[in-house]
Amino acid sequence: MSYRNQSETQASPWPALAVTSFAVFAAALDATVLFVAFPDIRASFPQVSLAELSWVLNAYTIVFAALLIPMGRLADRLGRRRVFSAGVLVFTVGSALSGLAPSVGLLIVFRIVQAIGAATVVPASLALVLGAFPQSRRSAAVGIWAAVGAVAAALGPSLGAVVVEAASWRWTLFLNIPLGVLTLLAIPRVLTESRDPDATPPAITGVALLVAGVAALALGIVQGDEWGWSDARTLAALTAALILISAFNQAVRQIGGVFGVAAVVALLTAANTRPELLTGFSRVFLMVAAGGGRDRRALHPNQLQTNTTTRVAEVTGEASP
Repeated sequence: MSYRNQSETQASPWPALAVTSFAVFAAALDATVLFVAFPDIRASFPQVSLAELSWVLNAYTIVFAALLIPMGRLADRLGRRRVFSAGVLVFTVGSALSGLAPSVGLLIVFRIVQAIGAATVVPASLALVLGAFPQSRRSAAVGIWAAVGAVAAALGPSLGAVVVEAASWRWTLFLNIPLGVLTLLAIPRVLTESRDPDATPPAITGVALLVAGVAALALGIVQGDEWGWSDARTLAALTAALILISAFNQAVRQIGGVFGVAAVVALLTAANTRPELLTGFSRVFLMVAAGGGRDRRALHPNQLQTNTTTRVAEVTGEASP
């Protein structure tokens, strides 16, 4: 179903924007809400090193950023509402399991589950918003959608501090459960299914290269202070990141998107290691970059007009270059 057909069959697009924004708010919130909870998490697991514990934050950042592009491709192929629903479910379950995690190892694993759900929700939600609105109103709709993510990321540390003070760090994760349940209940009522039957599935090799690349980048940043920035291990990790991300870039020919993802990972990982570095401005910038990053050139030239990641021209109402 094309975007135009979907927008014509839906009476009002605003409920669709509300539901998708609700899910994006939760996904964006989780990128930053645990920053101020880090000391409390460390107090719960005093036997774990600081570097190891930082992966509770970094695992979410890496997986979330690395899977945004391939999950957008998957949503185009399998159905945007279907993939969005699956993403919300995975994110909600991952949030519940993370809040219940009895060890750091399991907490990291469940945070990865959360990130997979979040990376599925964001690109699929943008496609649903684009499909719900006529072209003349898409620019405003996407602006609202991106602003919701930016505000959520900016509020994350403040909200996290309130929740930790009132309850515990685990409740910063449990907050996602009612949001997820309400979203799942609303999806069948307000969202219309659409897909691009010509979309090609994401290449497994490309996904593996991107995940490995951003993981190496995060490793170099996280361990830089402990190992030393001129240490061979730090330099090896950063060099491997550059090689792997460049290899992915060559494989998919998507320069801006790939290095945009790497930049988001680098800044968020640095902030995970030193939360004081993440100012209010940079939080907003990061989520606009991550949220607005769906509007990129497709991984394949033939998908320039139909892929979820290439809707700049339709959003702005301008011809694509």
